[in-house]
Amino acid sequence: MEKIQQVKQPECLDSRSMVEALDKFANTFQASARRWEIIVYPSMFAFVILAGYGFFLIYSLTSNANDMADYMYEMNKNFVTVTQNMQQVTDEMMVMSKNMSNMSEDTRGLTQAINSMNQQIYTMNRNIHVMTASMNRMGADMGSLNRSISQPADFVNDFLPW
Repeated sequence: MEKIQQVKQPECLDSRSMVEALDKFANTFQASARRWEIIVYPSMFAFVILAGYGFFLIYSLTSNANDMADYMYEMNKNFVTVTQNMQQVTDEMMVMSKNMSNMSEDTRGLTQAINSMNQQIYTMNRNIHVMTASMNRMGADMGSLNRSISQPADFVNDFLPW
């Protein structure tokens, strides 16, 4: 059989020194534990607070991403309607363009008619000028005729009783 070696304890340790050593160990352990409590407990508290805040941020991010996905889906549905409406607007703009072309042609005809009217009014204005001058001459001639007739008529009026 093998020999088992026993660890020999020093004989100088008695029970009193053992109690003192254990007491000193306990005091040292308590002081060390207090130092750890001062560091570890606040650190654990801060970690719990930060972990909770991190969870809140992640939850908010996923919630916002979900809302964004919903909004994108709604936008996609609305873009289909917008596309249809834009096609309608394009068709109506083409009709308006054709109508504007027709209006432009009508305006050209109207411009030509107004120019012709202006020419005729100008000619009419000149003719009225000539007529006015002729009427003035006629008035002057009538005045002169009146003077030339009034003298013989005065002579005849002297003989007539009425």
